Amino acid sequence: MADFLRKDILLSRTYPAGSFIREEELARELSISRAPVREALKELEGQGLIRSIPRKGAVVLGFSPDDAEELYDIRFALETRIFETLVERDLLTEGDYDRLYGLYSELLSVASGEGGKDDKVLAFSRIDLEFHLFIAERSGKPWTIRILRGVYFQLHQAMLRHLEDEDELVSSAKAHLKIIEALKKGDLESIRENRHYSYFSRRVRKKENWPRSGIANNTETEHQEKGGEEGRISLPSMKGKE
Repeated sequence: MADFLRKDILLSRTYPAGSFIREEELARELSISRAPVREALKELEGQGLIRSIPRKGAVVLGFSPDDAEELYDIRFALETRIFETLVERDLLTEGDYDRLYGLYSELLSVASGEGGKDDKVLAFSRIDLEFHLFIAERSGKPWTIRILRGVYFQLHQAMLRHLEDEDELVSSAKAHLKIIEALKKGDLESIRENRHYSYFSRRVRKKENWPRSGIANNTETEHQEKGGEEGRISLPSMKGKE
């Protein structure tokens, strides 16, 4: 259920930023009980994709260029410390590197393979998240990992919504190989430089292609929703969905 909703949110189809997901209506549309819908919404809120508003539903969050840059700055700082810990303590084994090379191969295969754009970017997002969380988990820093997990989900939402060209996936996939090779060499400076100019960093700085809505606007929407009918955004129809 959570994966079903996440896909619609990430691809901005049924639930664009600012729209509301209402537990009772969604359960009725899908002919299921409210319990799995409730649990799915809790999971998505934990990932920072929606915000629950008592008695109103869950609003889908959007991210402005400034939001995305702030998230990337947080990611950059936390990942830098992760990489330092891994290199300084020599925590990655040959088996770990084999796993990272395998994930890189999967990323490159998805990016350069056949298939529709939506399916490709969703598959790429899943493997990319697995790659970065695998690295983070090897650091043994549970609180850092917890924060990073939320940041990753939110940046993926921003990336998928504003992807202009599937060729960008190939460029992003190749950036993962640079991370692996730099970690093996213990070259922290190279990692910092490559991450700073990575796919994500370049994308969030193309501000002219981004909507201006963001966390601040989401909060404003919440206030409008509490204030009455004016500014209310209704649940998009779920009819016809499998």
